[in-house]
Amino acid sequence: MVVSRSDQTARTRERLLETAERLFALHGIASVSSRQISKAAGQGNNYAVGHHFGDKTGLIRAILETHNARIDVIRGQRLGDLAEAADVRDWIECLIRPEIEHLVSLGATSYYARFCAHMAADPQTGYLLYESVAVSHPLTEVMTGFYRVLPTIPKRVMDARVSMSQNMIIHSLADIERSIEESPAEASTIADRWSDHCDLLIDAAVGLWLAPTKNP
Repeated sequence: MVVSRSDQTARTRERLLETAERLFALHGIASVSSRQISKAAGQGNNYAVGHHFGDKTGLIRAILETHNARIDVIRGQRLGDLAEAADVRDWIECLIRPEIEHLVSLGATSYYARFCAHMAADPQTGYLLYESVAVSHPLTEVMTGFYRVLPTIPKRVMDARVSMSQNMIIHSLADIERSIEESPAEASTIADRWSDHCDLLIDAAVGLWLAPTKNP
């Protein structure tokens, strides 16, 4: 069967995306070069990343866009199921559970959560993670609904809890993903493990946001 040029290009881009995500997840963002990604993806051209994505930043954006498009579909479905009287927990679940459902769909060997954790910790690329959040309509709708039902919190407390919750969610998902890879099991068991951790993470996030404020 003859493979068209457009199909070949799409396959090459997919290999580069998958390879980059894995290498970034295992070694960090700054430690992996575009040349290393091209070589690991089996490309004879050391500048394949630049050819297909412009640069390393363009490659990272493409990884985020690929995953976020799938997560947006799941989150949009959950938004449609929310009751009018949705409370803080409902909105937090609509924030966290779609991410985990997507990670479950990736199977036992996934790298996306660890990739995001490395991105968040890297001063050169962390902004890309939050930049991608700003263009997600379902996520914007979730955050709008969440802030609408949240009790009044002083700004400095609000800012601190935003940072705390982001770090807790991002790094907890990375830890869970790593532990699943280190002790793989049947697909159904992996889904159950993710689900258990999801409930724990939602409980923790609700507790964080509804905690009393000692020094407002």
